[in-house]
Amino acid sequence: MHSLHELTTSYAAYQQETNIRTALDLIDKLRFAGKADDAIDLASKWSDTAAAPISRAQLAYAMSCLGMLVPAERILQEVLPQFETDGETRYQLLLELAIVKYCMGKFHEAHLLQRTLHQPEWCEIWTRLVSPNHDNNWFLPHKDKVLYDQPVAGKTIMIAGEGGAGDLLLFSRYVKRLQQEGAALIYCHVPPALQSLMVNSGLPIVAVDDTFSQMAECDFVTWTFALFTRYQKSPYFPAAEESYLALSASHALADGLQEKLRRSGSGRRRIGLVWRSATQVRHEPYRSMDLQALVPLLESADADFFSLQVDILSEEEKVLMERHQIVDLAPHLASFEDSAHVLEQLDLLISVDSAPAHLAGARQRPVWLVLAGSCDYRWYDCQRFTPWYSSMRLYRQARLGDWQPVVAAMSADLSAQIPA
Repeated sequence: MHSLHELTTSYAAYQQETNIRTALDLIDKLRFAGKADDAIDLASKWSDTAAAPISRAQLAYAMSCLGMLVPAERILQEVLPQFETDGETRYQLLLELAIVKYCMGKFHEAHLLQRTLHQPEWCEIWTRLVSPNHDNNWFLPHKDKVLYDQPVAGKTIMIAGEGGAGDLLLFSRYVKRLQQEGAALIYCHVPPALQSLMVNSGLPIVAVDDTFSQMAECDFVTWTFALFTRYQKSPYFPAAEESYLALSASHALADGLQEKLRRSGSGRRRIGLVWRSATQVRHEPYRSMDLQALVPLLESADADFFSLQVDILSEEEKVLMERHQIVDLAPHLASFEDSAHVLEQLDLLISVDSAPAHLAGARQRPVWLVLAGSCDYRWYDCQRFTPWYSSMRLYRQARLGDWQPVVAAMSADLSAQIPA
């Protein structure tokens, strides 16, 4: 999060020397300070003024992050031809254009772009971009193993690590498609907190701790996002009509966790809460919300609330949780497998866009997902329904940063006893 000092310094620099460079810096500082309206106004002022192609590309990225999709799309399409020979910049512009088009509901245009970027010739560029110090020597010996359209029957596949836990939970639905095509063995890089869940999930994978140790013995290497572009032919296929992650019947929750869940015997709804994410992605600070924003819902709903917020709580959050009798389950959650078994005992999860929401969806548990006005492209332009999870309902901001109408809508639905 940018400090107030950084914001005022950036504003002073913009006043002293008003140009696209200082404007872009101020837009960035305003966005991260939570001043979305001011950032949008400033970006709009420069949309037809910035001249240099790279500056216009940077402005389009800022607009995309602010949910200004129409001008972002226009500028990206305008500047792309000017970067034909600059592989790294062209890759980033094409990816951003795909993101914008997904968010606008232009699935097929977006998917064609993103699928193209998973062709082997682009992988050398993007692995360089995401590697520390642009050193992708870990990848180069295996660049001929990139899976694109090749048949996989009888082959050993490595699904390399990419994205966060929520991405793996979402895209693990495609693993069985690899098996159906005849893949003989599928390694999957799984972070520690997810390993017990994934090992017991019923998916045909061998979970490994890292991407690199098994790459030499694999016939092909792919990534979770590449599986999305390989198998997702439309926004609605393949639909997950039922849970695609199994749970172990022998898994036992910690005694402290069981005790906290048992305390609620009122017969009221049992609702889990996740209100912010610990990861700093492009949509912060808007993806997360203050617990204070949920107070109208906490005060109006006839329900017992349980926190699955696993990172360190602020003093303000602790006070609010005590005031509204929110039961803190997080200290007893050791893994996503614990969280999955807890969700089986809750009537509903209300969550920001984070891994627990994907876990609930993958398990077909009722989940209400609250989305910022500028959010991850995989939610497309859907307003309430999402093809990803039949048990999920979306509650989306109309204005970036304004949670009040979202919370009011959820409160009204809970008060009306709308089924989760």
